[in-house]
Amino acid sequence: MNTTRRKFLLQTGGLSAAALAGNLSTLGIEAANAQAASPYQALVCVFLFGGNDSNNMVIPYTDYAQYAATRTPASAVGLAQASLLQVNAPSHGKLFGLHPSLAPLQGVYTGGKLAVVVNHGTLLRPMTKATYGVNRPPNLYSHADQQNAFQGMIPGAAVRTGWGGRLADKLVVTNSGAAIPTVISATGSNVFNNGATTTALVVPGNGGVAISGQGTDPVSTARMNALAGLLSLPTTSQVQMGAASVMQKALAANAAINPVLSAALPPVIQTAFTVGGAQLNTGIAQQLKQVARIIDARTALTVKRQVFFVGVGGYDTHSNTVTNQTNLFNQLAPALKAFYDYTVAAGIATNVTTLTMSDFNRTFIGNGSAGLDHAYGGHSLVMGGAVKGGDFYGTFPNLTVRGPDDAGNNGAWIPTTAMDQVGATLAKWMGVVPTDVDYMFPNLANFPVRDLGFMG
Repeated sequence: MNTTRRKFLLQTGGLSAAALAGNLSTLGIEAANAQAASPYQALVCVFLFGGNDSNNMVIPYTDYAQYAATRTPASAVGLAQASLLQVNAPSHGKLFGLHPSLAPLQGVYTGGKLAVVVNHGTLLRPMTKATYGVNRPPNLYSHADQQNAFQGMIPGAAVRTGWGGRLADKLVVTNSGAAIPTVISATGSNVFNNGATTTALVVPGNGGVAISGQGTDPVSTARMNALAGLLSLPTTSQVQMGAASVMQKALAANAAINPVLSAALPPVIQTAFTVGGAQLNTGIAQQLKQVARIIDARTALTVKRQVFFVGVGGYDTHSNTVTNQTNLFNQLAPALKAFYDYTVAAGIATNVTTLTMSDFNRTFIGNGSAGLDHAYGGHSLVMGGAVKGGDFYGTFPNLTVRGPDDAGNNGAWIPTTAMDQVGATLAKWMGVVPTDVDYMFPNLANFPVRDLGFMG
C-alpha cells in the first residue's frame, strides 16, 4: 500500500472512542512542538436539530406591527406583544422581544454576556433576491443537507469534514500532549466533528465511556492486557498498523476521560444545575453537564483548546409550533443558563463561549396545522464572558411576505450574514491565524467582513 492510499484511509475514517470503532483515523493526539502556554479556551456548539423557528425566538418589539401583519396570535403561530421579554439592541436603535420561555437568559443578555446574530445562514457568497435562484446552496430546504452545510461540510470534497474538525486540525500544536482529542461530541457522530487529520471523541450524553463488559476482576484485567498485547504485535500491513494505532489511542482516551465522566458530579456543577431545588436532568442539560465535567478536568486532561458539540431534536415543528417550541425552550434556556452559571462560578466565563445553530429558520406564514414549514435565514444566540453581548449583530430582515428579503412567497428570509462569518469570528477568538481561518471556511473570501465583532 502506498503512502497516498494510506493517508486517504487515515483521513476518511471516523472514530467513536466510546464505541471503540476501529476505523482508520487519528484522534488529534499528535506529536508536535507545543506553542507557548496560552489561556484555556472552549467553544460549545448547541445544535437545535429540525429547524428552529427563530422568527418567534427573536421578535421586533418597536416594529411589532410588521410582525403582527402576518403573525398575529390569531394566526396560531404568533406571539402576543405583551408576552415578549423586552431587550434593547443599541446597534439597531430599537427594542426587540425574546420568546417568553427564554426568561432565564434575559439577564445574561442585559448583563452584556449574550448576543444575537441575526439573519444568518448557509451562504456561498453574498446573495440578494435577484441572485437567489443562481447562488442559493444545493438542497436548501433539506434537513440532512442543511445540517451538514451549517456544520461546515464542503460540497464535493473527497473527505467529509466540518468546521469544528477543521478547527481541531489547526489546534493540534496548541493541544500537543493532550490526553483526549480537541473535539468532543455528546450527541453522536456528526460532520461538524470531523477534521482532515483529526477525529472527535464521542461520549454518551450521560455517564462514562468504559468498554461494555469490562471490569476490574482478574479475568477482565487479563482480557484487557491480552488486547493491549495484540495491538502492540509487529506487522508489515499498513492497514493493521493504522487500525492498531487508532485502537490504542481510543483506549488511551477512554482511560483518561472515563474517571472524569464516572465520578460524582463536582459541587460547582451540581450547584449551577440546581434550579428550584432540583437538578436539571433534561437531555440537553445532561449533555451540558458532560461538557462541564470535561472542562472542569481540563488541567488533568492537559488540554488548552476544546470544541464541544451537543444537540437536541424536536425542532421540526410542522404542527403546533407555538406549543412545541415553548416546551423545547423550557428545556433549552434553563440548561444554557445553568451552564453559563457554572462557567461564572468556576472562574472561566471569559474562556468559554456557547453558540446555538439549527438547520434553518421556518416560514413566516403558518400552515393549516398551526405549524410552520422549512425556510432559510434565521437567528442564533452567542453566550459567554468574552461575548460583547446586549446587542444584535447583522441586519434584521424586513418581515414583509414577498418583500425584499423573502426568497419566495411565504417568508423565507434570504440571509445577509454567512455562517462562515460567524464561525470565523469564533475561530479568531480561539487564536486561529487568518490563513488557517480560510482553511476552515473556504467561502469566507467571498465576504467583505471576516470578523462580525461580537467577541471581545
